[in-house]
Amino acid sequence: MDDNKNQWGPNLPAKPDLVPTPNFGGQNINRPAAPPPPPPEISVRTMKSDVESLRQTGGTGPTPKPFVPPELTREIPRPTPPPSRITPSDFTAPKPATEFPASKLKNIIEEEGPVKKAGSKKIVTIVISLIFAVIVAAAGYMYVFPLLFPAQPPTPPITTTPPAQPIPEVPTAAIPTLIHKSLLQLTSPVSAMRLPAIDPAAFKIALSEEAQKPLAVDSLTEVTVQDASGQVPASTLMPTIIPDLSSAVIANLFEEDYTIALYRDSNGIWPVYLLKLSAKASPVEAQTEISKLESSSDLTNLFLSDPGTPGAGFKSGQVAELTTRYLAYSQKGAGLNIAWSKDTLIISTSYNGLKKAAGNLAK
Repeated sequence: MDDNKNQWGPNLPAKPDLVPTPNFGGQNINRPAAPPPPPPEISVRTMKSDVESLRQTGGTGPTPKPFVPPELTREIPRPTPPPSRITPSDFTAPKPATEFPASKLKNIIEEEGPVKKAGSKKIVTIVISLIFAVIVAAAGYMYVFPLLFPAQPPTPPITTTPPAQPIPEVPTAAIPTLIHKSLLQLTSPVSAMRLPAIDPAAFKIALSEEAQKPLAVDSLTEVTVQDASGQVPASTLMPTIIPDLSSAVIANLFEEDYTIALYRDSNGIWPVYLLKLSAKASPVEAQTEISKLESSSDLTNLFLSDPGTPGAGFKSGQVAELTTRYLAYSQKGAGLNIAWSKDTLIISTSYNGLKKAAGNLAK
């Protein structure tokens, strides 16, 4: 048989190379040579292959792309395909959205996780530093700054004082001057005594000075009490001498004009006081108020000097046609006598002075 002929049949491929085999039973059997082992499969993953694999598998997982080294295979040159033609419709067609694999996104997130954490810590550190700086600045402004730069008092605004305008004179109602009219009919001149102050001591001193003047025995000499404004009203003088007589009582019951006289006898000098009842006053009310003097502790202020010890109390008496209430004292000739002659009240510090005043009342 011709060895060059195909022993495997007419339609089979050419006979492979035969290798001599051991002789079994005296016959040499030619068997085909074993093919060379396939090249080792090497799988390589790249970003492009992973994206392509996820796109083909629907995102289930990237499949490694086999890679065959060039020295283990014989690359058959392939014809270069002609460049594809671009039609105008390709520019208007919507571009397919590129799907980014979820697994790759997860890997990117996992890889960037520590970086984000590190960035968060840095941000927190910066925020805390800023807060601390603000606190330090506020403390410095509140406590340190006032010590270094104490506040200066504000400069008072310069105000221009307008020139003083003259105050127009407002006409005031004229204060009526007390016109004195004596309640006694006397021929002797009236002596005016001026008080530096309206008080019992000043009154007694001024009255004592008038008593030093020469006076006839068994005579009455009238004196007026003056201050800077003129005659002192009765509602001012009488409460000064006897505080139990209030200004309101005197002003409501009696006229402001009054008469004071000094009576001289062999026992001394004795003041006599006369007040006229106001036209609108009630005589009964006036007598009731004056009767309260009997319990007063200031009756000695009516005397020129100390009258001594008072008696057991006021008693009723009679002088001419007048009913009186009197209180005797231990000093000879001293006795407080109170009498009403119609609308005139007479208060005398001696019995003889009351008789002399009652006989000389003005008609």
